[in-house]
Amino acid sequence: MRKILYLFVLSTLVACAPFKEPVFKSFDGFEMGKIDGQNVNFQLKSTVYNPNWYALKIKPSMLEVSVDGRKFGDLYLDKKMKIKARKETQLVAPLHAELENGAMMRMMGMMIRDSVRVNLKGDVKGGVFFIYKKFPVELTRSVSPKALNPLNRKN
Repeated sequence: MRKILYLFVLSTLVACAPFKEPVFKSFDGFEMGKIDGQNVNFQLKSTVYNPNWYALKIKPSMLEVSVDGRKFGDLYLDKKMKIKARKETQLVAPLHAELENGAMMRMMGMMIRDSVRVNLKGDVKGGVFFIYKKFPVELTRSVSPKALNPLNRKN
């Protein structure tokens, strides 16, 4: 009975405490996986800081990807991620993208350009214990397609 009471008190404290969103610190690269028709698998490496006093779990989510204002496809987080409390965490997120028809051809045309504007938009579900909240995400960055080309990479 005591354990249930402790769990209830702890969950109430977490629910009442102001929930701070994690802060994206840096993009640390990516590794390409399998490309299969309209699906692309890859791993994204980044560093994220959690300002909360408790660890956060990010549930599998979906974001819409558009490039230069045109829908490019949907991006899916494939597994749950955990961000440590009050620390910078280096994440390796397994992702897959389901591309729109004609997206591969547009991608080939973009490889010669110096930069493109990539927009990610959607909701990411995260929280602690059984208390989850949807965070709206809208992130726009200029990216150099030449730097992302796996054939140009020097290892």
